[in-house]
Amino acid sequence: MSAGSRSLLDFIQTPVMVGDPDGCVVYVNPAFETDFRVPLEEVAGQPRANLFAGGGREAVLRAVVRVCGSQSTTDAERFSLLVDDRGYKVLASAVEAEGGRVGVILLLVRESAGEARVQSFGREIQTPLDELSACLASIAEHATGPDSQAQRIAIADGVRCLDRVRKWADGVAASLKKG
Repeated sequence: MSAGSRSLLDFIQTPVMVGDPDGCVVYVNPAFETDFRVPLEEVAGQPRANLFAGGGREAVLRAVVRVCGSQSTTDAERFSLLVDDRGYKVLASAVEAEGGRVGVILLLVRESAGEARVQSFGREIQTPLDELSACLASIAEHATGPDSQAQRIAIADGVRCLDRVRKWADGVAASLKKG
């Protein structure tokens, strides 16, 4: 886009990035420049993945691959992204022209800080829940002797509590996806 031309995307207060089929940045709007503290001149032509670190990079690349690999022209990929303690809900969609797909557009809708923290907590809690489940299974497997019946009852109570915590965590995650 030339310096004198303006796009409707320039006026959207939501960060937007457009990439070409080779995975390089073609355009970022002013909201993206502000949120990510990078001017278009610095990122144009750079690999899209360079703008994100760690899991964010993987999420963006995975979404782009899915969108580009889809047979449907209406498929879009939605995911959450955390960048410098700021949360975003991201919509990745193919950009098409008469000759076919010419790139991918990412629309990054800001989430509230609290919502981003809750989503992060939800992801983090899954590992200890899985570990606790494995520990309870191991204890149950080795419960022998005269007190084994009482141990198995206590373990069963623990498993029921663990299931309730998982249900609550899943409910919170589901309600955040709807919002």
